[in-house]
Amino acid sequence: MTGVTGGLGPALVEAFLALGAEVLATGRRRTALDELRAGVSHHERLHTAECDVGDAEGTEALFDAWARKGAPDVVVHAAGAWVDGPIESQSDDAIERVVRDNFTSAALVLRAAMRRMRPTGRGSVVMIAASRAADPDASEALFGAAKAAVVHLVEATAKDSGGVRINAVLPGVLDTDENRAKLPGPVRGRVAPAEVARAALWLASDESGGVNGASVRLA
Repeated sequence: MTGVTGGLGPALVEAFLALGAEVLATGRRRTALDELRAGVSHHERLHTAECDVGDAEGTEALFDAWARKGAPDVVVHAAGAWVDGPIESQSDDAIERVVRDNFTSAALVLRAAMRRMRPTGRGSVVMIAASRAADPDASEALFGAAKAAVVHLVEATAKDSGGVRINAVLPGVLDTDENRAKLPGPVRGRVAPAEVARAALWLASDESGGVNGASVRLA
């Protein structure tokens, strides 16, 4: 499970731990990982690792470390970064960061997952994208384009996935304290992190056994 130090992470981790899963949760900030571990139930089944999944070598090393337990049953990729503003306002650094944190990280995680899961012919990969991938807006053109690329990656890979199911969740604005501070007042499409976690859990479970290459939109 990647990107757990963001606003969605605790809800995702709690949802999977509540069903008895053993979870490896990753993020770039060790302090935030330690806080997450201290704040969740069933922490004896939670493992944490500091990792930047936008880095190819680090991502492969992360999956190699888990491989001692066998191929993962489920991979949930929740890492990403948001930026707003019209495209002409974006700096070189902003463009590089948004593409790296949203699309490059997803491609590296999916590649590492498929290298280990395809030989087993089973398992589920859930990519957390965003509703902007399907509902473009000039104010979030760069962010939406990066998330749309993630959805394309999911749909294309699912066409020949060797028994591994690959799906995406497309939430609107996460209803977190940080986002309410950034976007005060009424905002269309606010989504509770717990709702996103339920969708990810469903896509990871046998209940969605016939679902592959789908995008579940929450907005």
